[in-house]
Formats: sequence, structure tokens, C-alpha cells
Amino acid sequence: MLFIAPFRRRCVPRNPIKKFMSTSKESGTPLHLLPSAAGAASYALSEKLADEQASRGVSMSTILSHAGLPMSHDGKHNQPLSPPINLATTYERPPDGHYADDGWVYSRESNPTRKLLEDVMGQLETTISTQVVDTSPTSNDDSCKHADGYAFSSGMAAIASLLLAHKSPVNVLIPTDVYHGLPTQFAKALSDHGVLHKSVNMTNCDALKDSIEKVMSTDNGRGGSIVVWMETPSNPLCQVTDIKRVCDMVDEIRQSTGGSLRITTAVDSTWAPPFISQPLKLGADVVVHSGTKYLGGHSDVLLGIVCTSPFTSQGKWLSERVRAVQTSIGSVPSPFECWLTLRGLRTLHLRVERCSKTALELAHFLESHPSVVKCHYPGLRSHSHHDIASKQMKGMTSTNENNLFGGMLSFELESEAMAVAVAGAVRIIRRATSLGGTETLIEHRYSIEPPERRVSPKGLLRVSVGLEDVNDVKEDLEKALQIAAKVVLKDIK
Repeated sequence: MLFIAPFRRRCVPRNPIKKFMSTSKESGTPLHLLPSAAGAASYALSEKLADEQASRGVSMSTILSHAGLPMSHDGKHNQPLSPPINLATTYERPPDGHYADDGWVYSRESNPTRKLLEDVMGQLETTISTQVVDTSPTSNDDSCKHADGYAFSSGMAAIASLLLAHKSPVNVLIPTDVYHGLPTQFAKALSDHGVLHKSVNMTNCDALKDSIEKVMSTDNGRGGSIVVWMETPSNPLCQVTDIKRVCDMVDEIRQSTGGSLRITTAVDSTWAPPFISQPLKLGADVVVHSGTKYLGGHSDVLLGIVCTSPFTSQGKWLSERVRAVQTSIGSVPSPFECWLTLRGLRTLHLRVERCSKTALELAHFLESHPSVVKCHYPGLRSHSHHDIASKQMKGMTSTNENNLFGGMLSFELESEAMAVAVAGAVRIIRRATSLGGTETLIEHRYSIEPPERRVSPKGLLRVSVGLEDVNDVKEDLEKALQIAAKVVLKDIK
């Protein structure tokens, strides 16, 4: 597996520099090193000191900047600084009939480029922000292990595959404010296959506990599985679920049943990628991402990620089952999609920091604007869940001094017509669905959601903040609000 992990010590001479030095035939005194010999000698010495260097570890920013590359060097070959795209679907079988244990067979089961992405994602979900921990096979400390990552052809495929990994019937408790595609998938595709769902206020632990206990009391609950599905921040109202509190509460319920009931705590952390939040370290059994969004980051990838926890018994149990679903059903991304996502990861930390900073400034602007009824952003002190967001959206900056609240916000206007008018008037911001790209996007969510499963207020606009200059975006919104007022409110002053 590929990890940016402690360097492995190689066999080097006790004095690695000495072998590169020549001596005078007459006096036997050392002569100066040639430049090439000096470089080789320095490399040999750095290998000797590798254990000392590895004990310091590296930050998540460095892990991301090198995504897909081995941290160590062999010192002999010209290594590519971009991982190759392995397009082969099948691999030749050795003449003795036995595939190598670490070899490749068929790309539905495994692919070198996909494996690079899966390993990096597993590392990012559990790594310590300022130190890379021991990942050697001899380590018995669960806290030193990385998550198991699995890549799928889309975020929705990742969700469906995760649910299929559970014993049926599967009772899924979902937030009242949630991406509309989730209940739509349940209603249109999975309800006939033993997947049931109920909406619950995830920000109210007492209500959630009551819902879990009610499901447990039914035949379906006793004979199947329960999945507590958290989406935080939520889409589109930016509600924040206290992941640790929910997971602790679920653990108490598990213990009360003697571990006989399978309950999974799952977090869709698409809006808060690993550089912002690490749900597995807060106690979740599994984390899901739409890699199409922030991980890819350039509006050109369709991909989903599931990472199972190495810390919880349920996470460990799920790992092999998710793997079995992935390989047997084959809803896997192409090698090119995986490569694009690896490329996107290399700038994830920079993009997330930039869009978080811009989003906070835009949120303050919108919150104080007279035409805006309400602005939803967890970075605002007025947000009802700001304190929870401050605890679990810490950000993996080198100083760990500043929170990162992400690049997603929404704001409400007094009418649907006003909201659509504002979206129609923007010039720099683009009208489009999806999120997490370099360009700022705006969308009227109510009009895109299925009528029977609408969660957005009529006057709400969702904004995915990009990498533009904040003043340009702010001015674009200001002008759009003015134009909308003239059109809708007949303001001709």
C-alpha cells in the first residue's frame, strides 16, 4: 500500500561518505568530492538518518502536495512526478498459473491508479495533522492505523454500495435537511431492496435516540441493520451535527444490546473534506465523499469515496463487506477519473483555505445586506451550531490556530422570484449545480428538487464559493441584488 510513511532504512556503510571519497596515491589524504559524488554521498547519509527524520512526520499539507507519489526515493532511477494512468483491464497470468499476491488481475477488482487514490484517502481520514504515525505491519496500536479507502464511480454509487454492505432490511435515519438525491435514491431505487428511511433532526440527540429505539423495537430493526446517516454541514441549510456526541450516544445503545445489533454511524463529509474535518477520528464508523466536489476540485471528475474506520468494530466489519460489494458489483471509477482526483488532492489544502476565507467574508456581507432575510454559514457567530462547527471543523493548517468552515453557504431572500432574479443577474458567478470547483456557483435549489422531496425554502440560493477575488464576487452579488430589486420590487430609483 502506498503511504507517505516513515522511510525504510537501507543497508548503507557505517561511513556512507567515505566510499565516495578518493585519496592521494602519494600521501593517502582525502581529496575533495566531485559534485556527483557529493550528491550520492548526501543521499546515502540521508538514508542512514531516515529513522530520525521519520519520527518528526509531515503535515497533511505535505501529504496532499505529494498525493500519489512515494515519499521515499530509490536514488537510482528518474522517477515520474505524476503517477501513471494504468489503463489495462487485464494482466497476464504467470506460466505456473499462480498470480502474485501483490499483483494485478482484473481492473474491476483492483487497478494501480485507483489503489493509489484509495490509499491516500484512507491516510487522509486518519492521519495526525502534524505527524505521520507508524503504519508498519508490526504496530498493534489502532490509533496508528489508516482507514480503508474504496473508490466508486460516483458519490451516489458509493452510498448505494455502502448500504448494500449491510444486512437487510436496512433502516436509515437521515437528517431532515439533507441532499435531496439521498431520499430520492431510496425512494426510486433501494426501497424495493430492503432499504427503509426516516427523517430525523440530527441536531437533537434526544429525538435521534428515540428514533433509534423505535426502529430497534420493530421486527425490521431487530433482524436487520440501522444506519445513522449524518450530513454535516447539511445541504443546503448548513446545519451542523455534533458527530462525536451522536457517535457516543450510538455506542451506549450498542453496549446496552450487548453488541447484538448492527448500528452504523456514517458521515457524508463532502462539504468538509479531510483538511477541514476527520469524522472517523470523532468516532464515526464510515465516511463518504462525493469526490466530484472538493477532492477533484475542477468540475471534471465523477467519483465517490467510502472510508471505513480502523478504530471501531463496526468500521472493521464493514471494510471487507464494502470491498466485496465494490468488486462484485463493479461500480468503480475509471483510472483517468482516479488520476484526476489525485491531481485535485494536490491542491486541496490551498483551495479549501482560500474558499473558506472567501466564504466567511461573503457570509458577513450577506448577513448584513438589507435584501437578505437570512444567511446560513457555520462560520458566522450567529449560526445556531457555530460552537459545534468550531470544535469539529478545525482545519489542518500548520498552526492549527484557525477554523476552516468550508466554501459552502446559502442565503434566503423574501420570495422565489427575488431569488431567481438574483441568480439571473450574476455575471462572474456561474449558474450551475454541483460544488467544490474553482469557480463560484449559485443555484436556486427549490426549483431543482423533486416536488415530493423538497427541503429548500423557496427563496433560498446556495453558493459554492470558488477561488476568485473576494471583492469581484462580492461586487457581483451586490449588483445582482440591486438588479433583482429593480425587476421584482419595481425599484426604479
